[in-house]
Amino acid sequence: MKSFLKKGSLVLLCSLLSFQAIVSQWVARHNLSPAQYQAAFDEFVKQGYRLSTVSGYTCGGQERYIALWEKKSGPEWAARHGLSGADYQAAFDDFAKKGFRLTHVSGYGVGNQAKFAAIWEKASGPAWAARHNLTAAQYQQAFDDFSKQGYRLLHVSGYVVNNVEYFAGIWEKSAGNAYIARHNLTSSQYQQAFNDFTKQGYVLKTVSGYTKNGTNLYAAIWEKESSPLWAARHGVSNGNYQYVFDNMYYQGYKPVYVNAYTSGNSCEYNAIWTNTNMKGADIAAIDDAVNQYMSSQSVKGLSIAICKDGRLVFAKGYGYADAANGEEMSPDQPLRIMSISKPVTSVGVMTLLDQHKISLDKPVFGPNSILGSKYATPSGKEKLNRITVRQLLNHTSGLRTCNGESVFWDQNKTPDDAMNVLLNSADLITTDTSSQWIYSNTNFFILARVIEQVSGQSYENFIRNNVLNKCGIGNTMYVGEASGNAKSGEATYTPMDKMNLQLWAGFGGWVARPIDLLKFLNRVDGTAIPSDIITAPTQTTMTTGSALKVSYGCGWNVSGLLQNHNGCFDGTRSFLVELGNGLSYSVIVNNNPSNDGCGWTMKGAIEAGLGKVSGYPSYDLF
Repeated sequence: MKSFLKKGSLVLLCSLLSFQAIVSQWVARHNLSPAQYQAAFDEFVKQGYRLSTVSGYTCGGQERYIALWEKKSGPEWAARHGLSGADYQAAFDDFAKKGFRLTHVSGYGVGNQAKFAAIWEKASGPAWAARHNLTAAQYQQAFDDFSKQGYRLLHVSGYVVNNVEYFAGIWEKSAGNAYIARHNLTSSQYQQAFNDFTKQGYVLKTVSGYTKNGTNLYAAIWEKESSPLWAARHGVSNGNYQYVFDNMYYQGYKPVYVNAYTSGNSCEYNAIWTNTNMKGADIAAIDDAVNQYMSSQSVKGLSIAICKDGRLVFAKGYGYADAANGEEMSPDQPLRIMSISKPVTSVGVMTLLDQHKISLDKPVFGPNSILGSKYATPSGKEKLNRITVRQLLNHTSGLRTCNGESVFWDQNKTPDDAMNVLLNSADLITTDTSSQWIYSNTNFFILARVIEQVSGQSYENFIRNNVLNKCGIGNTMYVGEASGNAKSGEATYTPMDKMNLQLWAGFGGWVARPIDLLKFLNRVDGTAIPSDIITAPTQTTMTTGSALKVSYGCGWNVSGLLQNHNGCFDGTRSFLVELGNGLSYSVIVNNNPSNDGCGWTMKGAIEAGLGKVSGYPSYDLF
């Protein structure tokens, strides 16, 4: 047997027979340098994990590793990586003498030589054989010869060195389910084979990618067996792999196989997952509802998260976060939430109420008011002095809405600049206070200034310290840029409007994941689990409508004990909804739907899909 170590490469034997796990746990890492991989390996082994899959590859000319570890009991095992052909052969022979069986091998080209990473287990079993550094013709011949002798192919790794493809395989002499193996398939050929074999009841067990003459090729094994729900992706770009992985995780999938390979100046990934947490029909009900809405409304990207009884049970990104660059949407990419910023501001005010620092019936402008000492009431606008905090919160202040003024689109303007523009606007006051319900962004722009004046902190800092941190929300929720540009990691928008989101903050400037919005809703919805960050009386005040509109409380649409809010502006539609029976969801899209002004069609479509879901997992993905 021919073969290929880097000096100082890993040699580790460990017995985990005594480990007992109630629930199997796993960890996955990718794009690790040899040193990072070694450090991760050492750390996870100390924690009781055993390596189940490893793939070596190069990305941008650098040696890299992708691997899976699982916390479970099993026989004594050993793993090596970075082995030259000679060192791999020596390790193979040594472990064979000690009764170890090869269970996994990855061949990969680094420069002009082949290297190997492998896993062995000390276990008895049927006769087995392994080969590596086989050319395509030699691999086919070995496959045919072993098949005639009653061996079945368990694992295959394709790799390229000096533009020649080679194969490493593991065979076992045993009866088993029908299986099919293919190699040297182009991406389209592989996809066709995948589709055909899946329809026939075959399950993908292994897929290995490699590149020859600039063309990505695949070798794979399918087995005809009963299986839990499973999914696979191939040819995932280096930039998208984490997004794809996150998407699968938040749907309840567990990775069972990973593979990576050089592709041009970068690298690509293949992976297989199984799912024992959700029924395929339930995921399909959500997928169908979302996909039909996106198709009918020409939506490019959508992100959704679902909670049951305070637990995050499902999240998924659909389409693209950045269609122009092929960046896939995932649950971990923040998006603009627009007017869902109003509930955030409302909870900030309610927090001040609980801190006994504010009264909702205190005047905002004029003598002895909250903002009177900072913003003088212009002559002829004494009606402003009648406006209270409560009237701003429930849109009965009589003020028109804002955001069309040029000041709100200028990254160099400050809140003081915007307030002066509004206060000196001839048409600011539309009606007397408490005479008409008028949905107005101006109300919540002013409330952001109220929060700053009362707390002595910037609006965003106060919200982060007193609301978001208490909800367990990290840096994936933030006020957008004054320039109107998307931050790194944030989705892009169509159209990409450039409003000063720092000025829009109180009424429409926040950026968040649907997951963050559900963390927020869970802690202000009046339910016992999880506990709220505001007191019960204050929560009741927040969700009680006014005489002019009983269905709108303080920054929330309300229906009985339920609350929700939407957001809509160029490039974004969003909803945060409590449905009742412990179910809530949040959804955001990143372009203008073709015929859904403020997202109500989206809301109806999503809820119709959720109505078909038979049940949710008992875990909490928060």
